[in-house]
Amino acid sequence: MKRQVMRVALAVSVAFALAACGGGSDDKPAKDGEMRKVSIGMLPITPTGAMQVGIDQGFFTKRGIDLSIETAQGGAALIPGVMSGKPQFASSNPVSLLTARDKGLDLKVISHWSSEPDEGDGINGVVALKDSGISSAKDLAGKSVAVNTLKSMGEVTIREAVRKDGGDADKVKFVELGFPDMPAALEAGNVDAVWVPEPFMSGLVKKGEHLVGYTSKDSVPGLPTQFIFTSARMMKSDPKLVADMTAALEETLTYADENPDQVRDAAAKLTKMDRGLLDTIKIDSFGTDLRIAQVTKLGDLMQQDGLIEKPADVKGLMP
Repeated sequence: MKRQVMRVALAVSVAFALAACGGGSDDKPAKDGEMRKVSIGMLPITPTGAMQVGIDQGFFTKRGIDLSIETAQGGAALIPGVMSGKPQFASSNPVSLLTARDKGLDLKVISHWSSEPDEGDGINGVVALKDSGISSAKDLAGKSVAVNTLKSMGEVTIREAVRKDGGDADKVKFVELGFPDMPAALEAGNVDAVWVPEPFMSGLVKKGEHLVGYTSKDSVPGLPTQFIFTSARMMKSDPKLVADMTAALEETLTYADENPDQVRDAAAKLTKMDRGLLDTIKIDSFGTDLRIAQVTKLGDLMQQDGLIEKPADVKGLMP
């Protein structure tokens, strides 16, 4: 198989400070046969279950990695930690990673993690109250939409979906909220719509709320939603750990695609989600395809929307 395996402003400024100080990780290469304690930062959402499955299957321990999962609200929030070496690895969306590269942070993707399915329903989307009058993406103009991180994947894909639907993307108002807080905020009328992954999306629809659209899938078909990344410093200081981690991730991704029920089981335990609900939803595609064409499209949209000024450094980010 071919290996195709802040708040941004705040995150970037903190990361610069951490990097300038030399970071805080104990990144000495391990001795042969030594078990290395490694942490990975991820979001409290369904795809993180696949990482737990990889841990449970022993894909990491057989390569000398004692892996633990840490959670955060958004991928952008994990970037400063990775730049300091704690956690050593993390998942993040391509928009946050390209923004960090644009700001001069030397981080690199080592593996694909999750993507929108190529066919059928999407795994995230925008939901509004059933009586809101918001029927499709263009109706989001002039409305407030909750996203988990400002100036990131949610904004970029929603804006493009609104444009494709004939609406004015510049009139959408974005509000930052954690995914678990979004359903209550929507029902209380604090926002007009929410951009949520599964199972939050299906949970709201089950209650009778209106699915406005699969905005990520509609904006960039086959969109990669998360990558696993590390710092260039880590790659230079401990290339064996990075190589072992990448190999374990490849094995995990292949196994997760072949065993979706195990991913659901692990996701239910990790995120405290209802297991019955997880049986009813579509989960992410895993696999090892880096989907460079889609990342390039996202970079073009980022420049168009003013998130970055110069062309996105896709080549510098990807392995």
